[in-house]
Amino acid sequence: MPTTWIEIADTAIKIGLGALISGASAYFLARHNNTKSLEKEYLVKHRVMLEQVTLDTEEMTHALLKYWSFILEWSRNKEKGLKNTSEKSEKIRDLRSEVFHLFKGLTNSEGRLLLLGCKEQQIKLREYGEKISEFYRYASRNNDDLESEVLEAWRIKLLDSRESLYELLNKAYKNVKI
Repeated sequence: MPTTWIEIADTAIKIGLGALISGASAYFLARHNNTKSLEKEYLVKHRVMLEQVTLDTEEMTHALLKYWSFILEWSRNKEKGLKNTSEKSEKIRDLRSEVFHLFKGLTNSEGRLLLLGCKEQQIKLREYGEKISEFYRYASRNNDDLESEVLEAWRIKLLDSRESLYELLNKAYKNVKI
């Protein structure tokens, strides 16, 4: 037991310095953990947004390919001189409307990519959307110049454009290290 004031002061300083060191260490450790937690949360959101871009792109591609198959059949029947049914006409109209409405998802995806700083990927998504628009204008039941061979070439163009988009999206996705 300390009996003199020097021993009491010495003990108090040792306890005080120990508490100060412990407090400072706890503060810096908590600050570091909080910073890392925020960084991880940002990266997780970044990855989720890239995955949402992929989902929107695939939803559009799926609807587009369904529309393509029906309009191709329509065109082939027309080339053979066969009459297309009103049910088929309605289905094509519905699918065309679905493709039109899914453009909103692509536009939203462009915004997400810009927000993430993925300018190169956004440009490629815009190019894919422009290809879809060109196809959409050409592939109409009201187009008298509609040819099945041209429609088959369009499918390849669309899928090639999609593939080059995915190459860039994959690059951005791999750069997000969680």
